[in-house]
Amino acid sequence: MSRAVLFDLGGVLLPFDPERRVRAIAAATGAAPDAIRSLFAGDLPGRMDLGEADERDYAAAFSGLAGRTVDPEEAIDLILSVFEAPNAALWSLAARLAEQIRVGGFSDNPPFVRRVFPTGAWLEPMLFSAQIGACKPSAAAFAAAEAALGLSPDAIVFVDDSPANVAAALARGWDALHFTGEGALMAALAARGLL
Repeated sequence: MSRAVLFDLGGVLLPFDPERRVRAIAAATGAAPDAIRSLFAGDLPGRMDLGEADERDYAAAFSGLAGRTVDPEEAIDLILSVFEAPNAALWSLAARLAEQIRVGGFSDNPPFVRRVFPTGAWLEPMLFSAQIGACKPSAAAFAAAEAALGLSPDAIVFVDDSPANVAAALARGWDALHFTGEGALMAALAARGLL
């Protein structure tokens, strides 16, 4: 049977820390940390995840906080400052899996997140919520992933750090794994004959 593994990005392949981004934006713009947190607690992040807003909208918001012009490229850098160094062990695992099975990504992010992928790393397909117009754990997001893969739900192994996303995937018949650490993930994949 043809199968595929889909990895979530943030919190799995790409560790992140919202406070790291707050510090980076505060340093770049002089904005108060609470004002930055309020911006990210508002509707702009959700709109970007759905493809209804982009880096130009963030540039305008950051410009308002900074009292100076923040261009879209700087806005992208500031948005991406949330990410820590990629999880090298998991990217290596994904590359090993890709030698025998399709390995893709499934993320509630805009496509420019590819900029923080390790050099030479790839996931195919790479499904971004901003491109499909739906975020996990919605049925529309999972349906779009199934269509992109061309596989039945039971042929998809999904790795995500969000219990809600894992529960939604399981409800659709996916083989979903709640990511809690590399050791547990490798054991779960080995139990499925994938390692």
